[in-house]
Amino acid sequence: MKQYFSITFLERELKKGSSIINASLLKNGYSNFTLEILEYCAPEKAIEREQHYLTSLKPDYNILKVAGSIFGYKHSEETRAKLKGRTLTAEHLAKLKD
Repeated sequence: MKQYFSITFLERELKKGSSIINASLLKNGYSNFTLEILEYCAPEKAIEREQHYLTSLKPDYNILKVAGSIFGYKHSEETRAKLKGRTLTAEHLAKLKD
């Protein structure tokens, strides 16, 4: 998250084709955005509450209109086989830790 406040990080990510919010942050500046916690809830209610806010507020920067989670997602056997043989560089591991 701390990288998100770096102009250099946003510019680098924008070149990779990252989210439209990065472009908007660079164009309009951080002072034109806010980050608010709308509600605290139990983890098992999070998806339901997220959907409530997506439906009622219709935010501009959400690509997906349906709340969801990849929690519990299982990769296919084919994908697992592809991932099994791959090795990560020290640089990639460092990025994952951030």
